[in-house]
Amino acid sequence: MIRYVFDIMIKKYFIVDVLDGLRYIQSLVSENQCDGFPVMEDDQIVGVLTYKDLLQAHPNRIAADAMSDHIVYIDAHSSIWKAKEVFDTNNTDLLLVLDNNHLVGIITKSLLEVELGKHTDLLTELPKSDFIYYNATRLIESNQEMSLAFFDVNNFGLIDKEHGHIAGDIILKELGTILKTNMAEQTYVSRFGGDEFLVLTPYYVDKCFIFAQNLLRIISRYTFHKNISVTVSAGIVERKKTQENSQNILRTISNLINLASLASTKAKKDKCELSIASNNTTCNFSG
Repeated sequence: MIRYVFDIMIKKYFIVDVLDGLRYIQSLVSENQCDGFPVMEDDQIVGVLTYKDLLQAHPNRIAADAMSDHIVYIDAHSSIWKAKEVFDTNNTDLLLVLDNNHLVGIITKSLLEVELGKHTDLLTELPKSDFIYYNATRLIESNQEMSLAFFDVNNFGLIDKEHGHIAGDIILKELGTILKTNMAEQTYVSRFGGDEFLVLTPYYVDKCFIFAQNLLRIISRYTFHKNISVTVSAGIVERKKTQENSQNILRTISNLINLASLASTKAKKDKCELSIASNNTTCNFSG
């Protein structure tokens, strides 16, 4: 499930003074395996100093000469995916972590990258489902329209049996690439598990239907590994912005994903490619 900054932040950190020598700070790095430091002057944080800064500076200098005054803060209760966004939009390798406006830790870019690696599917290089939970939570909290599309490969077990698991893995990787490269702005995809993929859109159900339909069309026209025939069923569910927010947003998202999954199963049974869970109707779309 979703991991937060307070789960991974460095709680045992050192604050250095602007007048501290870099040799002294380098000794803190080697003795305590620190990657970054808040820099203080007159009881106020005035900058940050990273291991990269230390490598680039002359050891006879002081912290003030090597530090950056570009200070970026993040709330301790932010998702690790939010931390990634903050790093991506700010030219920094270090975030200072606040809880009720009190400094409680630091988080480095390298530390976050290690953590995000645990939440990324190694085969498809797509994020795992907590990425969808994070972005769906944002949409619900801002009361935006939202729909989920659940994609499931038809008869994938048969593909594994007839062509081997290596071929099956290659096909899953190809599917992941197709989905990732065809995401629109503010749409997100993850590998949900096995041969299942989950797409989040900020659309009402009709627009999500068209978006999912287009993805299915692209998949149907793609030449997969060894020309293996691959078809996919999809289920769609909508959360209207007029719906009241549940006190347990994560449970709401889980219920929506389950409904989308059931809709994809219905599409398989009805031998059509798309099923909408919100009104229990199906579409006989063919690519």
